[in-house]
Amino acid sequence: MLSQQMQVFLQVAECGSFTKAARRLLVTPASVMKHINTLEDRLGVTLFKRDKKGVVLTAAGRSLVQDGKKMAALANHAAARAKRAEQEEGIVIRVGSSLLNPSKVLTDLWAPLRTAYPQYKFHIVPYTDTKEERFAVIGALGETFDLLVGTFDSKTIRSRANYLILGYYRLCVAVPEGHPLAAKKVLSIQDLHGEHLVKVRRGETERLDHFQDVLQLTHPQIIVEEADYYYDLDTFNACEQNGTLLLTLDAWAEIHPSLITLPVEWDYTVPYGILYAKEPSPEVSRFLQILTDSLPG
Repeated sequence: MLSQQMQVFLQVAECGSFTKAARRLLVTPASVMKHINTLEDRLGVTLFKRDKKGVVLTAAGRSLVQDGKKMAALANHAAARAKRAEQEEGIVIRVGSSLLNPSKVLTDLWAPLRTAYPQYKFHIVPYTDTKEERFAVIGALGETFDLLVGTFDSKTIRSRANYLILGYYRLCVAVPEGHPLAAKKVLSIQDLHGEHLVKVRRGETERLDHFQDVLQLTHPQIIVEEADYYYDLDTFNACEQNGTLLLTLDAWAEIHPSLITLPVEWDYTVPYGILYAKEPSPEVSRFLQILTDSLPG
């Protein structure tokens, strides 16, 4: 790109007036004059003759206009080539993906933007949902992984990374096939009376801690059992094998083929979004800014 002084100079030359050039550039005439004076001092020549009618190019000014236009065309061409090179090379965003936190949430969200930003490519990196590997993955943000997508409402996790909330999943209850409640389309809270309901351990998320407090205060007939905070496939298997109910999400309805996920007549949700390093790379920051700008509201 041309220097700001050269851009201002070419505008003044085209307009024949400091005032008209200032209006086009959305700055003050004084600012335009300052740029021209600085350029003249730097080059050691007079570029314009000033009079009451405006400004007229000197011989030096006419020469600089010719070369300046060539420089502007070359700068624009160079910028276009750089953009094409970036698009051809591509910017790779490494996205972690697991059974409970699949990358498809992000790739689907990005799909409408792909044509406008073809330089961004996704490299999907699989991981498992065990507690140990999940913490290892979060520790590798910015190194092996750029982004993780899913529900990361844990105080511990949120202290180790940044979190961009994209939306909310609805809290549901998963019921084993053959359970009397499995035939229902929607559960009432009273349907859960006398049932064992497995949920994540207290202490990691204020949202679910509040949910448990309200549930036990208003419906003590529900027998709440705490699992580890971090669900994995074994959590779903245990509920199916033991015939217990599982507090789950609508997004996890297809996790286990023998568990039926049902909505409940309550208004509880948990956020989902993108987890990324405390100090992301410029490329990741730019990607996230583009994505954020595209979100409704």
